Amino acid sequence: MDRVAIIGCGWAGMRHAQAFKRCGASVTWAVDLVERRAAELSRQLNVEARLATDYQEALRDPAVDAVDICLPHDLHEAVALAAAKAGKHILCEKPMAATLEEADRMIAACEKAGVVLMIAENVYFSSLFLKVRQLLDQGLIGKPALLLMTRQCYLMRSFLEDRRWFLNAKAAAGGIMMSGGVHDFSTALLLIDDIHSVYSLRAPQRFLEMEGDDTSVALVRFKNGAVGSFVQSFVMKSLITAAGVEIHTLRIDGELGSISVKDSRTIRLYSEQAEMQGGETLIQHEIFVPEQDTFLLEVEHFLDCLHTGTEPVTSGRAMRRPLEIVLAAYQSMESGAPVFLS
Repeated sequence: MDRVAIIGCGWAGMRHAQAFKRCGASVTWAVDLVERRAAELSRQLNVEARLATDYQEALRDPAVDAVDICLPHDLHEAVALAAAKAGKHILCEKPMAATLEEADRMIAACEKAGVVLMIAENVYFSSLFLKVRQLLDQGLIGKPALLLMTRQCYLMRSFLEDRRWFLNAKAAAGGIMMSGGVHDFSTALLLIDDIHSVYSLRAPQRFLEMEGDDTSVALVRFKNGAVGSFVQSFVMKSLITAAGVEIHTLRIDGELGSISVKDSRTIRLYSEQAEMQGGETLIQHEIFVPEQDTFLLEVEHFLDCLHTGTEPVTSGRAMRRPLEIVLAAYQSMESGAPVFLS
């Protein structure tokens, strides 16, 4: 039986804990500074998890095999280093750390201790994005030239109900470019190529109680020459976002057509690739992709890596790159100049 300590029992901790239970793992500790939140996680899972407000209590338990870190971004490193020293495997929410120096210390500590470090970046387990990757690999739109991604989250009030810490730029390691942009840069790396340079702008602040950026834009050039635009916003309003629904759009264009994501289950494909359907020269249709629980899939992958010794798809080393790109975007916001990545 895999025995896991959930460290941070807010929204993400609850989703991870549910996934661990569905995978047959045992949630043996629920740790949160607010003990009632830890108790609520234990109650909702219908398990007798031990409760604590200090994560060191869980790390001292020799029966704990792994920890799941679901804390404010600036706390990831300290808990990960302590967990590695205690010999615990680690699943850590994205972004993996607040700085590259912190990320490097986490990677080094886990390698020295011989424990798994996996970052919970669920876009790598999305059936939707994996299908887009398959269509790209089939050459149906030719070589990608342009990627457009927009993340509209007019959810600020409800988003903050469980995340008051997000108002603090230090705890959040920035703002929406960090929390949403790290997802979207990870997606771009999965679908297109590595990123060569980034130029980013921050819009005038509208949510004055939030220290980090509430709306920002990044323009990137990929190493293969393609370009991309990333819009991250807590301000963009519509009837849909006002109802509390996040809108996340993706479009990729190449010389033979385009791929766009209509919603969480639908891909629109336009292709001039003659070989696709009986020699037709113009094809436009919708592809429906069954929704899957990406939290469940990433937890399954984490547990499989523990059992087989396989390196996670979203290892600390792999997920260092999206963090580096996000931090470059913030550097560009400050300097007003593009930042070139090594």
